[in-house]
Amino acid sequence: MITRGEPITMGKSVVVATSGGVDSAVTALLLKEAGYETVCVTFRLHDGERGSRSCCSPDTVLFARDTAHRMGLPHFTLNLKDLFDKRVMRDFVGSYAAGTTPNPCVSCNAHVKFHAAAFLADRLGIEHVATGHYARVVKEPDGTGVTMARPVDASKDQTYVLWPVPKELLSRTIFPLGEYRKEEVRRIAGERGLAVAYTPESQDICFIPDGDYRGFVRKKVAAEPGEIVDTQGRALGRHAGVVDFTVGQRRGIGVSAPTPLYVTEVRPARRQVVVGMKKDLEVLEVRVGGLNWFLDPHEADSVQVRYNSGPVYCEVEDAGGGEWIARLSEPVLGVAPGQSAVFYKGDRVVGGGVVSRGV
Repeated sequence: MITRGEPITMGKSVVVATSGGVDSAVTALLLKEAGYETVCVTFRLHDGERGSRSCCSPDTVLFARDTAHRMGLPHFTLNLKDLFDKRVMRDFVGSYAAGTTPNPCVSCNAHVKFHAAAFLADRLGIEHVATGHYARVVKEPDGTGVTMARPVDASKDQTYVLWPVPKELLSRTIFPLGEYRKEEVRRIAGERGLAVAYTPESQDICFIPDGDYRGFVRKKVAAEPGEIVDTQGRALGRHAGVVDFTVGQRRGIGVSAPTPLYVTEVRPARRQVVVGMKKDLEVLEVRVGGLNWFLDPHEADSVQVRYNSGPVYCEVEDAGGGEWIARLSEPVLGVAPGQSAVFYKGDRVVGGGVVSRGV
């Protein structure tokens, strides 16, 4: 049970969300060395597999606690399994069943991690929260508030998954690693004798460590067979369930053709998967909803529609009903409904939302 005590010195105190990895550990260390009264917290989000070191699994929680104590820092654990199951895992499964492509890291940042860190900070009377994400918090051009910006290490840029953080919460957030390159972070960890200095990075979805997302989804929903059709509606074959497909997919379609076929649309109501040529994936307009803005939307000059893709120049237009349209300067392939679209002005994040469709 967390009880409220006398606040630590406001403005020089911070709760750091630690995951058992090198980035969050160095974040806590840097803030401690900068003079912040530093408290670590790790979230138990799922049961994981025995021995698994995936983010926020039981074994990782224990490792994160040990790392914090070795740095001389207090550590809390918050059990958020029910919240994570409701707002991330069920959303993940439901999205595939509905024919859209989820981003669980975005959902976790939107509904779990940042709010939970702020909850603990408020209970302890602490001003700031921090994470090991590679991003920066910078002042708005007019100096009246803050926004997010890309980090120094462009190869580790995580602003794409951070767009849902509310502006009022961003104003109390610190991203120390935004000013460092990954190799510098590992060097700092090694020099300070942290055991996490050379731990490998996890590239998998934290609650699916084996990477088999189809198997995970199929355990949760009943998949019904249906037709694979071309863009003209002609039947080409059969599939075992729409949950196995996402827009842009090329492998595992199960239909032979003289040229490669790609999934261009998933229609769960009809139990249909539509396939076509690569050119059929090209879109010049992206409609986006569920938006969170840091700056005036009209300031956006580019949009990023996939985590590992670069930004594309665009013009934005208010489509009404809480949605905006990004008109792209060049075609983009495989824009999947359910994925994030993040708007930028240079290296500053203007805002972001969820793709409803591409045209």
